[in-house]
Amino acid sequence: MSSFISYISRNEVEKGKEGSPGELFTNFRRTSYSLPSADLSQDELDKRASAFFQTDLAPHMLPGERLVTEADSVLSFTPFTEKKKGISGKLFVTNFKVCFLTADRSSYEGPSAKRQRNKLIRDTDIPLTNIDAIYQVVSGKRRKLTPGTTVSNITKYLELHCKDFRVHTFGFKFSPKDQNKKLLNAVVHHAYPSKSNLLFAFDYGKSLPKQDYLCETPLYEEVSDWELELNMCKCTKWRVSEVNKSFDMSISLPKLIVVPGVLFNTDLMTASGHYVEGRIPCWCYTHKNGASLVRSADLIPDADTKYQDVMMSAVQMADQRLGKPIVFDLQEQCPSIKDVQQSFEKFKELCLIETKKDFLVQDSSWMSRLDDTEWLHQIRHCLKCAREVADTLHGKKRTVFIKETDGRHYTCLVSSLVQVMLNPKCRTQIGLQALIQREWIAMGYPFQRNGGLVIKEGGEEVPLFLLFLDCVWQILQQFPSAFAVSETYLTTLWDCASSGLFETFLFDSIYQQTRFTSDGRSLRRFRLPPVWDWSRQFNSSDQTIFNNPLYLMKCNVNLKKAIQESKRKVQSSCRKMDRNELYAYMLNNMYSDDMEDEDMNVILPEYAAPVIKLWTQCYVRWQAPAQIIGGGNPSMYLQQCLIVEEIIHLQHQIELLQMKTQRRTVVAPRPQSDLIFSVDMDMPTSTEFLTNTVLSSSFPFSPGPSKEDQQLLLTPISAYLVNSAIDYDYRNSDD
Repeated sequence: MSSFISYISRNEVEKGKEGSPGELFTNFRRTSYSLPSADLSQDELDKRASAFFQTDLAPHMLPGERLVTEADSVLSFTPFTEKKKGISGKLFVTNFKVCFLTADRSSYEGPSAKRQRNKLIRDTDIPLTNIDAIYQVVSGKRRKLTPGTTVSNITKYLELHCKDFRVHTFGFKFSPKDQNKKLLNAVVHHAYPSKSNLLFAFDYGKSLPKQDYLCETPLYEEVSDWELELNMCKCTKWRVSEVNKSFDMSISLPKLIVVPGVLFNTDLMTASGHYVEGRIPCWCYTHKNGASLVRSADLIPDADTKYQDVMMSAVQMADQRLGKPIVFDLQEQCPSIKDVQQSFEKFKELCLIETKKDFLVQDSSWMSRLDDTEWLHQIRHCLKCAREVADTLHGKKRTVFIKETDGRHYTCLVSSLVQVMLNPKCRTQIGLQALIQREWIAMGYPFQRNGGLVIKEGGEEVPLFLLFLDCVWQILQQFPSAFAVSETYLTTLWDCASSGLFETFLFDSIYQQTRFTSDGRSLRRFRLPPVWDWSRQFNSSDQTIFNNPLYLMKCNVNLKKAIQESKRKVQSSCRKMDRNELYAYMLNNMYSDDMEDEDMNVILPEYAAPVIKLWTQCYVRWQAPAQIIGGGNPSMYLQQCLIVEEIIHLQHQIELLQMKTQRRTVVAPRPQSDLIFSVDMDMPTSTEFLTNTVLSSSFPFSPGPSKEDQQLLLTPISAYLVNSAIDYDYRNSDD
């Protein structure tokens, strides 16, 4: 214990600061001992200090979760403090996560506690599936721990690099040596499972009560789900086939696929033997002009090309004879998988940093280093390819075949991006979720293999799903009012892909999911919950951050009416003030209500290099020196939310006044905005959230800088309500 005291003194950690080791030691000295510490022997002092630091701490456990090992007196270092600032506590390893808990309960209990955003994964939890790399530091040497590594020496520091681009660093200088080795070996063993049934999800699913999960997002396990898609696209010559119901045709395709109506199941089975993995051409989407998007794998080597001609002719007949389909070979149009992998490895090195020294070194040449990774170039190439396919469908009115070797990688990405561009339903939250469920999960994108959830020999991470989300984010930046979802929703999707709790992003195919959820010994089947039931992870106030206020202003009928009326008044007032006629003319055109919204049903993004941006919320949210306190994109987002809520409030007040003048007794309910400032939310929770949450450019993921670093720059979200028109006590007023 004396070494811990000298550590505090040597690093001049301020006593009394919330969560600092100095406060912990101060609290220890203030405990009710009858003798002052000066009268205690060193052994007695160490004994009592050890008892204080090893208080009854236990991590929050999920069903099926069990404790593997733990280590006492571990230091969790605050990022970008050069390991000179942190907090002491216990580090736990379970079969699901690495969890750090401090003996200073005030940091996570009581009125000053940090608010836990996620119900299942707390701020102190690091899911094992989220760990990307493990580094051991011994005697100043840094060593990467690979799968199968056994740690035999004493570790000084442990670094965990995570897939959400966060770095966690722990110090073991004061931890017992036996706990040190045991914990390191446990982390390596459980973070790199070699089989699917070693994932925590297997124990989690079996421990959950048996139930059928219901959510608004279709899972495409029923014929009705696919038929609904066909009906919405007005497809009459395509049909849903159950030819793969028993996975006899392909183990990477779903049980149900959509194929041309002129083909029988026997035709499909015969043709499947000539395609890689049996992945015959399958329907994705039919545009309003009748042109369809079809995806498939390549023919196997030496296969008879007549089967491809038969499939193409059948597709042509199903699409009202618009002409021979145009084939896009995505292996030629998109960057290679190897290029994307190499680019991503360089990009992670740029984003995964923890010290100010590394930050300053990279900051001096950030632009050139970013360009060297070529990550933004990969995004540009994918957008370019998807744009060309969309142009062919929409502009040339031609059916498109997209193909690649196995039909499970870029076909997922390109088909999804094309539908985002051409189908406005895919830009709503339910529509985007259905799109991902249909084109990625059902059609067999290998999330488990490509996401590194299970470690296979020779396997490497393939970040195509992240590449897709980044492309969607780029389109959102170019068309900010065309999406119902915010960038926070997209970032949360990426985080969920590595959480390891939901069936949505856990498997390589529906076939693997079916086998995984069957316990062969007892024949008991279980289901993991889909990620689309967001109430499992977030309360109502957090889910509102998924909504885009600009989309509401454009698409909500009442809001649109109110805004249009305001625009007319602005135009009228300009003329009454005898403004310059040219200015009035320009204003009139700018706010014209005659603009056809039909054009916005199709959005074709630009892909020129100067247009492509870095998705800072996702990639650099944990880099404290790069955070903008009180500003950044979240500041603009909150202003937009406030404007929408004020419009709703004022419009409601106008309606109430009109009712009073007409002496009507029926009071219309106040419309909900479903945004962060909505007054119809659960007010106690909402008020606490708005008051205690600090605004930074990393909102709502990073808590922002520490209180001593914030000084006078502390900006709670509730500050946006000052002088606003929103009345939070409207229930008690005359309305």
